[in-house]
Amino acid sequence: MKRRLSWIIILAVVGTPLLASALSRSIDRDIEFPKGYEEKKAEAIRKVIRSENYEFVDGIVSYWPPDWGTRLSFKGDAAKLNSFMSELRELKGISMRLILYRGRNDESRRDSPWQLDYSHARPNQLTIYLNLNAPDLDFSKIKFPEWPSN
Repeated sequence: MKRRLSWIIILAVVGTPLLASALSRSIDRDIEFPKGYEEKKAEAIRKVIRSENYEFVDGIVSYWPPDWGTRLSFKGDAAKLNSFMSELRELKGISMRLILYRGRNDESRRDSPWQLDYSHARPNQLTIYLNLNAPDLDFSKIKFPEWPSN
């Protein structure tokens, strides 16, 4: 009985990371929109994220409820970020949220200068994560688009 319990514990410890990684996968310059999402909006967003004006680094889709999120990482200077935010801000029916964070840049992980996040929980909102520790981003040159009040 003890031996069986030991094997169950070992399998649980080994299997948990495999299960967690099965709930996310890599993605290219795309977003997994929910079924029935307005195709015109989806294509307008895809046009921006697929633009060769912005250097794509990596993407991941997470199947963790309730978010079911897609996170796309980009790099570039302040002018590229300004253009990226302006294009997204012009999309009709899509709101934008900005989150500033202190990203990592060490042997464990290298965070990109900015990331775009789409969540099924907030289907008409895009979130930009701006890495305050990005070495190649001059924050004095960033021009935040106007966010009119609702």
